[in-house]
Amino acid sequence: MGILIDKTVDCPYVSFNENGILEIEGRSISEDPFSFWQPLLEWIEAYIKAPATNTRVQIFLEYSNSSSNKYINELLRKFEDAHGKNTEVLVVWKYEEDDESMSQLGRDFESVLKVPFSFVALDAEKERAKRIKIRNKKSGSEAIITARYWDAIVRNGHGEDYLILQELS
Repeated sequence: MGILIDKTVDCPYVSFNENGILEIEGRSISEDPFSFWQPLLEWIEAYIKAPATNTRVQIFLEYSNSSSNKYINELLRKFEDAHGKNTEVLVVWKYEEDDESMSQLGRDFESVLKVPFSFVALDAEKERAKRIKIRNKKSGSEAIITARYWDAIVRNGHGEDYLILQELS
């Protein structure tokens, strides 16, 4: 069973699933980082015992404090022994193209960890503006949703229930 945590003002969105897609996105400035991060670390410990063939850890942080950074480092370290043995791990570190501190944080993690990293600079305003118009195949109802929400629908195996009518910008 995976983990899905909605984004709050001080905690990031988290979506971990057994298919090997692990996402963390948002701000991580919790006053009680142990309570937030410990269940994630425990989930990863269980996951790496029987992981997917490929594991993709996608991190897109707006900001994180030093306590969160300690836990993120610990989280990524759990993949070092598993990488190349029972799963191929790739950390995709996303950051806003003008955010040098988040870019550097990812590069700092890369320099101390033995897992491959890929860096993606994003135009955050453009990413937030992406919308998709969909239609439910059964009910015929239509909706305009964010591209991120569409990704979650597909990851959870419900993409075939919908038709994409239009991609909006």
